Amino acid sequence: MKTFFLFLEIMIPFFISYQIFKKGSLSIVYFPFLYLSSKAIGEKGVFPGPFNDLLFASLLVYYVVYNLPFVKRNIFSIILVLSYFFLLIDVNDFNAKRAELLGAMWLFICIPLIPEIYQYYSREKIFNEISTSAFLIFILFSLNTFLSTLFGFYPENEYGFTSGVSFGNLQIDTYGVFPLAFYLILKRGIKEKNIWYLLIYFISIFLVLLTLRRSVMALSIFATLAVIVELFNFRQLKDLLIYGIVAGSIGLLVAINIGFVDQLTERIEKRNLKDREIANEGRFMEFELVYKDLFVYYDYDPWFGYGLFESPGNYGKKVFGNRPLHTEYLYYVHNVGIFGLICYCLMIFLAFYNVWKNTFNKKDRIQFFFILVYFLVFFNLGFSRNALVPVMLYGILNLPLSRKNNIKVKNLV
Repeated sequence: MKTFFLFLEIMIPFFISYQIFKKGSLSIVYFPFLYLSSKAIGEKGVFPGPFNDLLFASLLVYYVVYNLPFVKRNIFSIILVLSYFFLLIDVNDFNAKRAELLGAMWLFICIPLIPEIYQYYSREKIFNEISTSAFLIFILFSLNTFLSTLFGFYPENEYGFTSGVSFGNLQIDTYGVFPLAFYLILKRGIKEKNIWYLLIYFISIFLVLLTLRRSVMALSIFATLAVIVELFNFRQLKDLLIYGIVAGSIGLLVAINIGFVDQLTERIEKRNLKDREIANEGRFMEFELVYKDLFVYYDYDPWFGYGLFESPGNYGKKVFGNRPLHTEYLYYVHNVGIFGLICYCLMIFLAFYNVWKNTFNKKDRIQFFFILVYFLVFFNLGFSRNALVPVMLYGILNLPLSRKNNIKVKNLV
């Protein structure tokens, strides 16, 4: 595994340099692949821990400098960025919060930045690049899983699996990108009849099912259905049924012969999913705890929150110990108060509204609906502390804002 991690470490800066040189600011669509690569390395890298964070922060600065007009696209994004930098003076251990700050900056800035970049490129080119990024994500995911399982690499994780398929250093906070990547590779695979994209889709869908992340599994299936509804019509119903039966039969045979069903059953039993009720999930109990903090015990200011990145152990009288807040609403209320949550919601509303105004056909409306459902699900689960998901999410959402044919492409390098 050391050789694999070393390869990824060396690959990241070279890949960034190559993509910037060849594609300029459009290289932003490859950021999710690069970020996932750094997560696969984990703490096993040769370079110091802050190296990749500094590299990704520098990459963000590059995109900002070469696309400065983005600041006019979403005022609420800029307010949040400035608020976070102002509140950094009260952060006790900046080094421990480094990755969380990086994730927040990528989220806030990519929302107005991506449409600013997209206006200079054709939709076909953008889709080809972002779907290639999704393809690379699953190549990395599959290779990392294969090598980790082959060499028996089972680092400590939340579920404690020490046998069967291993996902190496990849943590559950990275799995949220998979439904978005499935949407892209399946869409391109079907449109171009690309066997490699379809093959990696089928391999990866089995692996994702073994993660046992219910939201990720459900949204991956939803992404598949969204692509099918978007690309097929009633005249193609016969072809769709044939493809579905053939693919399903092959998948079932493979799953049975590689012991997939046995592993899935074993992992479900270990996680005790049958007896777990959604109402008793910690993320839903957080609402009552934070409400009491704000309006019963008055532990911190409801308008301006407790402080940046301080939720672990600082809410609900430590009922959950040092468990951080998961739900997106409460995360922002705790960080920057109701004021910050309002700014966040207005930022998101403006981003979606600007895309909706440029959505004119059935395919775009289905894509918009898929992204909206995805966002609403993860808004309840929390993803903004991870820079991986937002870039892919808003990369897909803003496809309708790509360059029109009568506008000359601008060189952004």
